[in-house]
Amino acid sequence: MPNLDNQKNRLTSSEITSLWAQYIQDTMSVCISKYVLAKVKDSEVYSLFEFTLELAEKLDLPIGFTDKGVNLDAPPLFTDTFWLVYIHEMTMHGLAGYSISLSVSARKDIRDHYYQCNIDAMDLYNKSIEILISKGIYQRSPYFSKTERGHSITEWGYAMDLFGDKRQLNSMEAGNIYFNLKKSIAAKALDGC
Repeated sequence: MPNLDNQKNRLTSSEITSLWAQYIQDTMSVCISKYVLAKVKDSEVYSLFEFTLELAEKLDLPIGFTDKGVNLDAPPLFTDTFWLVYIHEMTMHGLAGYSISLSVSARKDIRDHYYQCNIDAMDLYNKSIEILISKGIYQRSPYFSKTERGHSITEWGYAMDLFGDKRQLNSMEAGNIYFNLKKSIAAKALDGC
């Protein structure tokens, strides 16, 4: 965590906001990780949450979520597979948040902090996706055939094809649809829990 006692380099509003949001998210991560470690049986998922806990416990400063916020004796809420997908999805959100926080920070110690947060989150992302792939759980986005040559878009009809000729989706559109569909399926599955 950056040194916040340095009076000559006051924090900006965006730096304060991003530090506080990260702190709350990380203290929540400690509670969830401790609960998962008490319940999960899959050794790879266990190892992943041990790593997550190690990263999140490097914190100090204000009180966010604490051990009082989690009941380790509660029965398991979800499967090991759920927790594996959960940590992977949360890491993607963390990567996005850390990148934004880095980009709105001016102080070097704050930027250095988010730089390291990004590296740690990338390590966690790589570990989680490798386990997902090894277990056959990870679903890749759609593949596209290679075109012979690039095409320039010269007509408005490409973007406004609601009433005209239908066209194939481009890779960005297909990827976005896939990503949002994946989130919808996960949310619907949780709705039944």
